[in-house]
Formats: sequence, structure tokens, C-alpha cells
Amino acid sequence: MKWQRTVSFGVIFLFLWLEPWFPGVAVSRDLQSLSLTLTSVIEQALQNNPDLKAKRHTLGIALGRVQQAEQVFQDNPRLSVDADSRHRKFSTPTGRSATDVEVRLLQEIEIAGQPRHRREAATKNLAQAEWSVADAERRLRLEVTQAFYELLALQEKIAAQKQVLATQEELLQAGLTRFERGDISVLELDTLRLDRDRAQNDLVNRENERVLAETRLHLLLGLADSALLTAVGTLPVPATSQGKDKLLPVETLETCASEQRPDLKAAQLASETREAELHLAQARRIPNIALGPLYKLDNKDQVIGGTLSLPLPLFNRNQPEITTALANLEVSRTELAARERMVRQEVHAAYTRLQLAEQRLAPYGKTYLDNLTQSVAFAQKAYEAGEINIFEFSSALDRFGQTRLRYLDAALAYLQAAAELDAQSSFHCLDKSGSTTQGKQNEN
Repeated sequence: MKWQRTVSFGVIFLFLWLEPWFPGVAVSRDLQSLSLTLTSVIEQALQNNPDLKAKRHTLGIALGRVQQAEQVFQDNPRLSVDADSRHRKFSTPTGRSATDVEVRLLQEIEIAGQPRHRREAATKNLAQAEWSVADAERRLRLEVTQAFYELLALQEKIAAQKQVLATQEELLQAGLTRFERGDISVLELDTLRLDRDRAQNDLVNRENERVLAETRLHLLLGLADSALLTAVGTLPVPATSQGKDKLLPVETLETCASEQRPDLKAAQLASETREAELHLAQARRIPNIALGPLYKLDNKDQVIGGTLSLPLPLFNRNQPEITTALANLEVSRTELAARERMVRQEVHAAYTRLQLAEQRLAPYGKTYLDNLTQSVAFAQKAYEAGEINIFEFSSALDRFGQTRLRYLDAALAYLQAAAELDAQSSFHCLDKSGSTTQGKQNEN
């Protein structure tokens, strides 16, 4: 009975001591807590992420180019007025002075298919901007998913570490009681105290990691306040490919990603845009003509006619613009080829990481945590029955705690690798197979 009162007092002292030093251990009364699910955190990031908002504003630039290309005339008309006055000595036979006025209104007319090439380039540039935004959303979705799983895993690690710390505190209080009775030595008591201090240090490290994870999510979600973020739920038990569902072959995923990835589509449209710009530059080798009406007042005679202006392409045949367009086209084609190789390499690398994470997770099994909890209960019963001493019990608890953390690390690595493979495959290929790396886990 005395030992139970000592343990209870130790637990109460523990929480009173931890609250001012570890704000994450106790529930904060000053900051508002924001609960998040995986679905809600992705939706909020897609709406409020500042980088994604800035990326979407680039659509306005591309839309303005389309509006400019759809105009009938690219340049405003030019109005010219010529007037001259003749003195009477050089005037008409009447001997009076005379004034001549000539007014021209010229409008440049594009020829050689320039309007068509300009509209094609502008339209493809707009489509490229849209796919670039889609790719930014894809990358943001991956980053948010991985950050959410990291926060969820840290919450479970902190909860587990709190249990370890509470147990170590109980053992230390029991050790103090036994030390007062002379049952254990000061060295053995120091060992219990060191175990308690190590558990406290591990808890502090986990809290620091949680702060970093929350900061990352704050930035991704575009949150202006400093609300505490809480990931709702528990870390889902991954369904590895050794179970019911099988992953598609990596070659199939690479082919699917090459057809679906928005960054690859954007690179393809960039190349097509540069090709249309080259055609436009080549069409402008022939100068545009200018047409318009003409009005002339010659003395008392009024003349109405038309004007045609055609620059002669003797010295400038738009060679600099054509050369620039050719270089831009080669650059875009090279970047497209590099992007195609990169897409396949990224899918292959993500596939390999998922397989390695699966191998790391496979030894634990679906009932591992339940078995581990049962083992801790058996160790506690053995300690209470006197079958093991307090130091053996403390060592066993430490091993169980470390094993649980390794399991959580393995599960987190698998879930993040699965999310990466989904993202590198553009969230389409795995769904077609009925495979479940991401879709079923979102339901959890």
C-alpha cells in the first residue's frame, strides 16, 4: 500500500513537473488546437498554399497572351497628315496662294499565316501553364501527405514515450523506497534514475520533432496563426503487396506515368509552343503590308483613293528572331527528352524504395503491436510476481519501447514511400490496378 501511494505521488509529480517545461505534453490552454484528417489537410493545402496560389496567377499571364493573339489587328492604325502651302509666285495661274492637304490612314495586315501561328502558340502556352499548375498540385499533394503521416507518427511516438516515462518514474519511486529500506545500492538507484532521465530526453527530442513537423504543415497549409495541429486518427497498418493486393510491374507504372504525368505534358506543350513560335518567326520573313484610305485636297480639287505600303525585305528577313526561335525549340526538345527519362527514373526509384520499405515492415506483421503490448503486460506480471527484478523489468521496458519506435518508423517509411509512388505515377496508375497504396489508406 505504501508503495502504491508513492507511485501515485510520483505520477502526479511527473505531470506537474513536465507541464511548464514541455508544452506539448500537457494540453495547451493558450493556443487553439486544429484537428486535421488527411483529406481535409490536402484540400486546405490546395486552397491556401501560397506557392500554389502564386503558380495559379501565372495562368493570367498566359490568358492575356491568348487574348492578344485573338485580336484581328495586332497594331493600331497609323494616321498621317501632310500639308503644304504654295506662295502666289509659285502658285496656280490665278496668282493666288494655295494649300495642299493629304491624309492617310494605314493599318498593318499580317500575311503568310501569322495570325494562325500566333493563336496556336498562345493556346499551347496556356495549356502548358495549366499543366504546370496541375504538376504543382501533384507535388504539393505528395508533400502534404508525407508531412501528415510524419505528424501522425510523431503523435504516436510521443504517446508511447509518455507511457515509458511514466513507467520509468514509477520504477524510480519504487527504487527510492527500496533504497531507503536498504534493499538496493546507490549504484542501482542511479541506474533507475539514468533510465528515467533518458526517457525524459527522448520525450523532449520527440516534442522538438513534432514542432518541426507542425511548422512544415503550417507553411504548406498557408496558415497565418500558430494553432496547434493535431492529426486525427492512428497510423494506418499498411497493406503490403505480400497481402491481397499486388503492385503493377514497374514497367507498367513507368509507361502509365509517361502518359499521365502533368510535368511531362507541360514539357511536351512547351516544345509545341516553341515550334509554333518558330513558324511565326519564319512567316514574318515577308514583311506585313499596310492598307488604308487616302484623302487629298489639291488646291480646289479633292481626291479620294487608297494606299498600299509594302516594305522590301532586302536587308532584314527576320533572321535574329528565327535564330532565337530555333534555339528555344532545341532547348525545349532537350528538356522534354530529359523529362521523359527523369519520369521513368523517378517512378523506378519510388518503386524500389517502396519495396525496401515493405521488406523493412514485413517482419512486424499486422498484429505486432498487440503482441508487443501483451509482452509488456507479461513482463509487468513477472515483475510483480518477483520472477524478475526491477532492473530486468526496466531493461525489458526499454527494449519494448525501442521496438515500438522501430515499428512506427518502418510503418511511416512504407506509407511515405507508397505516397511517393502514387505521386510519381500521377495518382492514376495504381488506381487502375485496384491496388491500394494510397486510396485505401486515405479511408483510414
